[in-house]
Amino acid sequence: MALACKPRLLIADEPTTALDVGVQAKILLLLKNRSRETGLPIIIITHDMGVVRAVASRVLVMYGGHVQESGDVDDVLTSPLHPYTQALIHSIPDPDEPRETRAHIRGEPPNLLAPPPGCRFAPRCDSAFARCHEELPEQHSPKPGRCVRCHLYDPGMRR
Repeated sequence: MALACKPRLLIADEPTTALDVGVQAKILLLLKNRSRETGLPIIIITHDMGVVRAVASRVLVMYGGHVQESGDVDDVLTSPLHPYTQALIHSIPDPDEPRETRAHIRGEPPNLLAPPPGCRFAPRCDSAFARCHEELPEQHSPKPGRCVRCHLYDPGMRR
């Protein structure tokens, strides 16, 4: 229905949630083809890294209302920089792996009505140090075309 109105921008929030794999593939193919044929920019909001890999060229990984990492999809998914992106990718279930050995992100997401000081991911981050809990990190660009919001990539970092 959204495409029938010929939008100049399409924002699809979890467009394949609760769909079986076949219908999901058809929806993603439709979006990808429409974008390619008409130049329609599409923003897809999803937790599904398979969807990201299938349709996106760039990705922004958000946590607690902040962009934590951005870049080319293949770069971000194959060599994630931010500890949250790393944890998110490592927590993707592998059907060949026993359920009890699967990685998970410990703790709970932040309360955005009263967010913690510093990095919003710090309470759940295995790489966090004192500064992470006190000061919100700035965006850093450690590689061309990549951005990451993490004190670990601050060129003048002092722990």
